[in-house]
Amino acid sequence: MGQNIKIRNRTIGEDQPLFVIAECGVTCNYDMEITKGLIDVVRDCGADAIKFIFWFPEEIMSDRSVTYSYETASGPRSENMFDMLSNLKFSLEEWREVKAYADSKEVILFSTVNSPSGIRYAEALGLEAYKLSSWDYNYLPLFRDIARLGKPMLLDTGPVHPLDVAKVLHVIRDTGNQQIVLIHCFHTQDHAEMNMRTIPYLKAAFNTLAGYSSPDREDAMDIVAASLGAVVLEKRLTLDRKLPGHHHFISKEPKEFEAYVKLMRNVHTSLGVHDLRPSAGDLQERKRWFRHLVANRPIPKGTKLTTEMMEAKRGEYGVSPEYMEFFVGRTTKRDLAENETLSWEDV
Repeated sequence: MGQNIKIRNRTIGEDQPLFVIAECGVTCNYDMEITKGLIDVVRDCGADAIKFIFWFPEEIMSDRSVTYSYETASGPRSENMFDMLSNLKFSLEEWREVKAYADSKEVILFSTVNSPSGIRYAEALGLEAYKLSSWDYNYLPLFRDIARLGKPMLLDTGPVHPLDVAKVLHVIRDTGNQQIVLIHCFHTQDHAEMNMRTIPYLKAAFNTLAGYSSPDREDAMDIVAASLGAVVLEKRLTLDRKLPGHHHFISKEPKEFEAYVKLMRNVHTSLGVHDLRPSAGDLQERKRWFRHLVANRPIPKGTKLTTEMMEAKRGEYGVSPEYMEFFVGRTTKRDLAENETLSWEDV
């Protein structure tokens, strides 16, 4: 389902290695030292990419009195959302420094873009892919403008219905852009509402690649996602859960993220192919534990064989016991000792 997508030297596709993204959209705290430290973690852990967010709250918020509540290591916190987002910014020159650093570490960097200035920044930096959030599906001009750039687009789903997705995909594909990954995500703690089968549904219903954006530091749903066909996983990363700001508390710390990347690559690799294909180890063990035909007692030459005179014993050599009936009623050409292997030439 869906065509392979190339982002720099990585390929996203059904038959490709899992594409792992570190979600650092706010956990970078828009602090240069922290941001470069996160890039180092991504490189060291063997993940593929790091994702940030370009915030321009004046372009997305009309009501500047909205508050936002989140968990921290020291308890819940609420603050004015416009003020909070206004502080989560780098200048374009600072972003150039971040991008250059990521390039020097061979880490793919891209961003969630939710406003016109975000597109301007992304293009000025030469970003190779775009992430679009769950909350922008009815802002079709944004999707159209980004699609026209001809770059890969990773689209969160979350609160949208199939018709919302269909409208957006029509807009994107109408520009000729087919480089789409639909990302299953949710905003619930109720397992009955997580609906992980959305992942194969997205692939089948919209003929796209599908991924999963993990909401927290737990891994169970990530394993489910990979098992159901997600080819992209996005996981939150922080340098320290005690850092001020939101999303740190629900993010992986570096050592945890390293273990996560290893775990998820192993899970994805273990899926294998749509076939019954025993491992090399299984085939080796088969030689030890499958059975072959032997004499169940001493059998003199010239004896007409009966079922009781034969037995199937380990391992797998000689004649398979599935051919026992062939030997019944046939006469032995030589003396056979108890437990001696029967061959086709013995009758």
